[in-house]
Amino acid sequence: MKVKKYIVASMPQAMKAIRSDLGEEAVILHSKQIRTGGFLGLFTKAKIEVLAAVDSVERLSVKKNSSPPEPSMEDNQSFMKQQLSELNTLLSQMNQMPKVSSGSYPKAVEDVLAYLRLQEIDEAILKSIEAPMLEYYYLHRPHSNQLMEWTKSWFVNQFKASEWSGPFKKYVSVVGPTGVGKTTTLAKLAAKCVLEHNQKIAFITTDTYRISAIEQLKTYASILNAPLTICYNGADFKKALLETEAYDVIFIDTAGRNFLEQQYVNDLKKIITFQEDLQTFLVLALTSKVSDMKAVYERFASLPVDHLIFTKQDETTHKGSLLNMLYHYGKRAAFTTNGQDVPEDVSAFKIKEFIDDVFGDWKDE
Repeated sequence: MKVKKYIVASMPQAMKAIRSDLGEEAVILHSKQIRTGGFLGLFTKAKIEVLAAVDSVERLSVKKNSSPPEPSMEDNQSFMKQQLSELNTLLSQMNQMPKVSSGSYPKAVEDVLAYLRLQEIDEAILKSIEAPMLEYYYLHRPHSNQLMEWTKSWFVNQFKASEWSGPFKKYVSVVGPTGVGKTTTLAKLAAKCVLEHNQKIAFITTDTYRISAIEQLKTYASILNAPLTICYNGADFKKALLETEAYDVIFIDTAGRNFLEQQYVNDLKKIITFQEDLQTFLVLALTSKVSDMKAVYERFASLPVDHLIFTKQDETTHKGSLLNMLYHYGKRAAFTTNGQDVPEDVSAFKIKEFIDDVFGDWKDE
């Protein structure tokens, strides 16, 4: 058996080199991520170390200008049996080799990666899962369904720290662009506090741009037997904080406007005092494009955003954007919503439940 070690930048590069050096019959024995180069431990580069092997078949060599004796009939039969035996062994080994798709990876791996891309999982996340996925594959040779179960476990382990377990601070504000469902989400959270924890709650709204938003919040406040204070400026907001001081949790609604305009964020900061006992949740809709969600987050970066809430989970079949946002910004997801009913359609974010939902329509092809 011929064994060779490769140190490469990516698995496709390794597969190309292995095929070139060892042929199509080669198998990968082991792969792992390493760091090379640098100076005094600094400026190292991420590489992949791959160990590959191939069974070497000895070929008969004929010396030039030599005249070997004619083999006997028994020798010919013995030689043919040996060749047939070796051929059968090679065919058996080839049948056990993984089927490789038109790309550089085994078909099962490419099927799972293709599904992750369909869910719009960021390429940076895919790059981080490739090496451990290939290592698992070549060690265990799973079929696609088994590999998908491993993939789900990998995501759960990677994003477990992204869950937020509470509790709410005294003041809770929700911010975000128009149309993401901030007011309804705020009412759902308030209702959970009343119904599940028997807490006294109050509402404050700074959304004076939409009459419908105020009327909607008035309805929720009436149902929950909670006061509602409308604030038009910073002085109104400070007064409202004093008036609601006796309540357990005060929920603060904000205007849903085009927050790609920095001025709207500046107006928000003029009204709301983002103090230590105020908790701010940025609300994003999973129906939005990832690029738009990132733009909104960047615009709100000047505010002390504590955690994220993702709405409209039931309105899209591509939910990878949630994982992308957690990965890129290191924030925790507090809640997800999947409907309009108050308070039923809001849930604390649990990574395992979310991953099961994301990969729920996976089908092995």
